[in-house]
Amino acid sequence: MDTVSAAQPPQFQVLGPFEVRVQDEVLDLGGPRIRTLLALLTANAGRVTTVGTLVEALWGPQSPPDAHRTVRSYVSRLRRALAVDRLIVTHPAGYVLRLDPHVVDARRFERLVEAGRDALSAGRAANAAEQLSLALTLWRGDAYGEFSATPVLRAEAARLEGLRLGAVEDRVDAELATGAGVALVEELAVLTERHPGRERLWGQLMTALYRSGRQAEALDAFLRARTVLVEQFGLDPSPRLSEIHQQVLDNDARLFGVPAATPDEPARDDLPGDVPDFAGREAELALLAAARDTGRHAVVIEAIDGMAGVGKTTLVVHAAHRFAADYHDRLFIDLHGHASSQRPLTPMAALDTLLRALGVPGDRIPQDPDARAALWRAELATRSVLVVLDNAADAAQVRPLLPGTSRSLTLITSRRRLVDLDATQVVSLDVLPQEDAVALFTSVAGGDGEECSVHEVVALCGHLPLAIRIAAARLRARPAWTAGYLAERLRQAHSPLTELEAGDRSVAAAFALSYEHLDAPRRRVFRLLGIHPGPDFDAHATAALAAVGLAEAERLLESLVDDHLLLEPAPGRYRFHDLVRQHAHAVALADEPEPVRRNALRRVVDYYLHTAHDGSRLLDRQHPPIALEPADCAPRPLPDGAAAMAWFDANHGCVLAARRAAEDQGWDTVVWQLAWSLDNFHYRRGHLHDNIASWRVGLVAAERLGDLAVQARAHRRLGLVYAPLGRDAEALLHLRRSLALAEQVGDTVGLAGAHLVLALALTWRKDDRGVLAHLTEAMVLYRRTGTTRWEVRALSMMGASYTRLGQHARARHFCESALALCLRHHDVYGQADSLDSLGAIAGNTGDHAQALRHYAGALDLWRDLDNTYRQAGTLAALGDTHRDLGERDAAERSWQEAVDLYRGQNLHRAADRIAQRSG
Repeated sequence: MDTVSAAQPPQFQVLGPFEVRVQDEVLDLGGPRIRTLLALLTANAGRVTTVGTLVEALWGPQSPPDAHRTVRSYVSRLRRALAVDRLIVTHPAGYVLRLDPHVVDARRFERLVEAGRDALSAGRAANAAEQLSLALTLWRGDAYGEFSATPVLRAEAARLEGLRLGAVEDRVDAELATGAGVALVEELAVLTERHPGRERLWGQLMTALYRSGRQAEALDAFLRARTVLVEQFGLDPSPRLSEIHQQVLDNDARLFGVPAATPDEPARDDLPGDVPDFAGREAELALLAAARDTGRHAVVIEAIDGMAGVGKTTLVVHAAHRFAADYHDRLFIDLHGHASSQRPLTPMAALDTLLRALGVPGDRIPQDPDARAALWRAELATRSVLVVLDNAADAAQVRPLLPGTSRSLTLITSRRRLVDLDATQVVSLDVLPQEDAVALFTSVAGGDGEECSVHEVVALCGHLPLAIRIAAARLRARPAWTAGYLAERLRQAHSPLTELEAGDRSVAAAFALSYEHLDAPRRRVFRLLGIHPGPDFDAHATAALAAVGLAEAERLLESLVDDHLLLEPAPGRYRFHDLVRQHAHAVALADEPEPVRRNALRRVVDYYLHTAHDGSRLLDRQHPPIALEPADCAPRPLPDGAAAMAWFDANHGCVLAARRAAEDQGWDTVVWQLAWSLDNFHYRRGHLHDNIASWRVGLVAAERLGDLAVQARAHRRLGLVYAPLGRDAEALLHLRRSLALAEQVGDTVGLAGAHLVLALALTWRKDDRGVLAHLTEAMVLYRRTGTTRWEVRALSMMGASYTRLGQHARARHFCESALALCLRHHDVYGQADSLDSLGAIAGNTGDHAQALRHYAGALDLWRDLDNTYRQAGTLAALGDTHRDLGERDAAERSWQEAVDLYRGQNLHRAADRIAQRSG
């Protein structure tokens, strides 16, 4: 597999056979599965692609048992091949490919198409034709090539193909607008043959033929189009195609681009003014335009939903102005779905307003709801109307307002997902990406501003358009302020929401309207989620927090997602937008009494403690449990160690936040118990810094409680994690204190553990004589208490120490004895540890082939245990062994995988040591 220089960003080409190029050279990505994986990540660039999605795409329903590990291996290989730092980012649910838009040909294509359509709308036909032609030259074949039939890529490939065909039609329109005719006939004849259902192409062919002096052939083209539409699609020609047919019969000069006379009936245009500082939303506008263009022969309804302040109305008004020239009338109505001063409009009232806007006299408007809706559809059937239904409450409110024919376009906005509304296209608006957020702020505020400070301001605004507009307007209104000063105000404010007010515009007020329209159960869970300590949450945590059943928690969470008050970044995981979280927290402080808040917080902290404790026990069943107080909640059921690791991976930030909340509340017992419950996971994942932080506060809590046994344990664990970080002095200080405290309280097992960890710490100092002395003490104490498992660990460590001293036969005896005991007691961790030591002994005695076998066996066991920290160490040793065997490529692969694992655990010193062996 070729490797990319980090200085040369790879170019991703999906508009044809899937390729990654560097300096115009195609990168060798490997076999079809690894290429499929990268194609999936590319199609979903910027968003999480779950491991389950990748497994399903690569193997289908009959995936092998180790598929998830193979996916991780493929990702590691791709990272090495692409060689761009943080290009593929690991997420608890899967992976995210972070790509700048300019490195993906599909994104460049979409931007060129948008520029071409803008030019066409502005009357710059020659420029439009140039931009659209340039966009189409990026295509080299079918989108995603051989992967276009892959189920999870099929929709994206189809979307791009639809955009391609729409761009071709736009380019033809642009060329027709420049006076072209003869030159287009041959191309359009081929296109109508390939896409017989595209009436727009038939109309363009008729126009081109007529301009070429081939009137009879233009009429024949209409007859062929009508036959195809009726026989293949069951449709009559659209009014527009019939109009072109009539113009050909009439020798109408408009077919040569001469403007039509102004109709007698004046057009109705109720659209609000377009904002002059509109920024971004190219992808969303392209989706709306594509749905409109591909749905010309069907009723076209486009619904835009999103949270308060995300810019739904701004987008719809901008799109409506862009489409306006294609419709005789443009109607706009605010349905007041989320308003504080008045109730939502009833469908009857909305229909009355809309019918009067079309000139229907009041005495002709029926009083029966069904008859009124039928009259509305009948009026639309004879007109070309663009209708904007803004601020809809729900699908029931807008359903009677929808057209029944294809001559009109309806655009709908709502804060709630209109999941039960049949629509051609549904667009859920997210916050703006960084580049567009900065552009919006700069456009509103005026001037360039300090780039770093502007980036910080938009981040503090959560990239929410309303918040950005308000912040920029405040800066523009205060000449003495700078962007840096504004950023400092937002940063120092108790809640940035208090700063995001300007005139009658307020982010908090927008959120309050959404909150006020919730029913009582949803309001309560929204408030309580505002005091949840972690970055995200699931239904189990929500059930504990709100003291409701799991099914009710799931229902409430999904409803809040539909209301755009919660986000669902991964299936079953929910989170707030930062500003909405602040609003929820403020509402909780205002509306929930302190005892209620405290009890809810204790329930969810106990949920994380009990689930983490159960999970830790699954990871190490022989580790003695601790006694927890009964909890007023149900922990998450975890069937096995793999489920426990998955839960810890997904909830790590939440458990750390629960520990900080317990610390703030003075729940000292919970603080050290959470440190204990996180310890196994932290060690397996190499989260040494998090483990230090947890045990340091756990030690302080134990000291406040006066619990010497817990203090001894905390000192012991701190010593264990300080040593590999190169902080030997601190490690030894903690371990000697642990030794003294364990002896003081008569904890024989704890005393043996302190000796064992002291031996580990001295290993890092290469003091093998001291190591053996402490291991001997540990062995005596473990045998006295019958703690065979830890005696085995001491045996294995003795073997490793003796081999470093050159006493290889003795070392092998100890390690083989340890391995035999581990096999007898089904101690997988001990087996892996012993195999690591035996690998070192074999390598030190020159038997590198045997060393390779031992290390490979250890690595398989560490992977079965999902212990990424120990995997990294074994991979480093495996790389050294491959090097000693002269297998340089295999050595480089092992070292690189070790480096990736260490860097993923934020253990950069260890990663740097391994990286120095390469090259």
